[in-house]
Amino acid sequence: MRVVVSGLNNYVGSRCTGLMGDEDFHVFAIARNVPLFQSRVFEPIVAELCEIDLMRADFAVKEQLPDMHAAYYFTQVPTLDDKVNMNLELLCLRNYIHLIHHMHCNRLIYVARLMDKGCIAPILELFRECNVDYTVVLKSSVIGKGSLIDKVIKHMAGKKVMLYSRYYLTREFKPLGVRDFVGWLKRLLNVDAFHHKVVEVGGNEAFSLRGLYKLYIKLELLQGKTRFVRMPAPIMSLFYRSRLSRASVDFEELDRFISFERETDSTWQQDAPFAFSPMEKVLREDR
Repeated sequence: MRVVVSGLNNYVGSRCTGLMGDEDFHVFAIARNVPLFQSRVFEPIVAELCEIDLMRADFAVKEQLPDMHAAYYFTQVPTLDDKVNMNLELLCLRNYIHLIHHMHCNRLIYVARLMDKGCIAPILELFRECNVDYTVVLKSSVIGKGSLIDKVIKHMAGKKVMLYSRYYLTREFKPLGVRDFVGWLKRLLNVDAFHHKVVEVGGNEAFSLRGLYKLYIKLELLQGKTRFVRMPAPIMSLFYRSRLSRASVDFEELDRFISFERETDSTWQQDAPFAFSPMEKVLREDR
């Protein structure tokens, strides 16, 4: 099976270039700047890379791509609840649909976040307009080497003292292991019940950031003796907003994602049972 992936600035999209390909999956991936993408990845790339800018309708290299059986698109805009971001998303997505149609492909898996659930009506309208055989996947946070969660946990371990509010560091969410999620995305192509559906997917185990930190330490993935000091939530919010470091931006972005996470509708398991790995296995296998 030949599949094409777009959205390599997205963490899961980028990991697909190393994890999705096998003897049954021949993966092609498109990037706006291939050398820049190659300089950022940390694992061998098994996908064939092609340089295409989806912001432009003129795809000079589209003739180089063979016919595809399915296509994946990972949203790259920070949020869909902003008019500018949504317009950019619709522009790139429309161009992507035109591109895959040129490759005689009409099966599209669109992957967004649980926080985008209330904003996907224009996306669905575009799919209906273009007569696309779609599945929309709304996912919870994904954890793996180099993920946003992973970076935040490692930042915590690098501090002697970590300030936190009870709400922030002890709030629970259910992350997905990246290897599990990529495997699940491959499997859904064979599930008839997923056509023209919106599917929610989340992990089985609930963790807080502090709980994940302790698991990293237990598995000896980190060396740290961080002391956690509880602070009132308003002070914590002001503290992180006032910092301009990359770490503070990561904390704020993760906080925004997990604040929208909740129990997912897992009724799809009736049509496609899938066993997600325990978090200990997830972290051990993706070091």
